[in-house]
Amino acid sequence: MWLYQLPMSVGLPLFIVIVVGGSCAILLVLRRWVRRVGGQGEEWDRVLSYAVGAYGVFYGVTLALIAAAAYGNFTEVDGVVLQESSSLASLYRTAALLPEPQSTELQNQIIQYTRNVIDVDWPLQARLQIPSETDANVTAMQQAIAAVQPTSPAEILYVEQSLDQFQLLVENRRDRIALTHLALPNVLWIVLTVGAVLNAVLIALIEVRNLRVHLLMASMLALFVALLLYAIAGFDHAYAGPIAVTPEYFHDLLDGLFANEP
Repeated sequence: MWLYQLPMSVGLPLFIVIVVGGSCAILLVLRRWVRRVGGQGEEWDRVLSYAVGAYGVFYGVTLALIAAAAYGNFTEVDGVVLQESSSLASLYRTAALLPEPQSTELQNQIIQYTRNVIDVDWPLQARLQIPSETDANVTAMQQAIAAVQPTSPAEILYVEQSLDQFQLLVENRRDRIALTHLALPNVLWIVLTVGAVLNAVLIALIEVRNLRVHLLMASMLALFVALLLYAIAGFDHAYAGPIAVTPEYFHDLLDGLFANEP
């Protein structure tokens, strides 16, 4: 979608112009017909007021529910990314307790994995592609743990802890990758698009003598709809677009724990 390719400073104003401009265009197209038909009696205003009121409730509730669902998906992805970074931090600290050379090897693989997540996985997921390049780092971590030959009960415990943390990392990584294509169903986008058009049509059907007042009213309502639709679109694909989950948690590991721990 072209909207995901533009920064918010460009995409949001452009989207607002399209939605508001479309609403005003519909108003101008229907205005002459409304003035000819709507002036035949009070029945037009009465029926239209019922229709606009009922539609406003239905579409407003629909927008709110879909926006909440999209934001819920966004926060779910952010939580999964946080869990993966936390499991990486735990595994890195546990690796320091293992005997050499496996301890250093495991920590080096964890650092390399983190860099590859930032530099390789994230750009692919931003393009809605499933990454697989970090599989090699995961395999290398597993081999480093498996190569440990514990010589004391304490080392046996450290190996078990490392395996537990590694298993948790694998699960969290799988969750992160599996959520790459998490998005609202297409049918909901059809509902939102048709609803926005119908909203513009109903506003255009209201008989307002002053054209400027009518355009102002239609523009304000269209502006609010545009903002909500843009927010929903931004939350819809959590890894893509100007509103996206970033690899900030992994950057924090590289700049903090991995840089400061011996």
